[in-house]
Amino acid sequence: SNTIRITILSREREIQIMRLVGAKNGYIRWPFFLEGGWIGLLGAILPIGLIIFGYPEVYRVLNPVLLRSNYSLLQPGQFMIQISAILAVLGILIGSLGSVISMRRFLKV
Repeated sequence: SNTIRITILSREREIQIMRLVGAKNGYIRWPFFLEGGWIGLLGAILPIGLIIFGYPEVYRVLNPVLLRSNYSLLQPGQFMIQISAILAVLGILIGSLGSVISMRRFLKV
């Protein structure tokens, strides 16, 4: 939201010119919406990397210890791909939602 707000403020002159030439509201808002989605996806990359590369190591180290106390971790595999996809989609949705909220607040279109 703050990043989009800064982008809106830095492009204020461009937005005014677009309004003067008759650009529709959706045309003005669309780039900010896409930018929010990209920022959300980039924010999801670190957790996805930790899941893909970190969880197998955690499983290898902790599972033998946990098995002694009748607990176990899920085996690395298919669920890691599913969780990674969910994180990517959630990142895009949250980033896009944040940009919509920021646009409503700071871009009086």
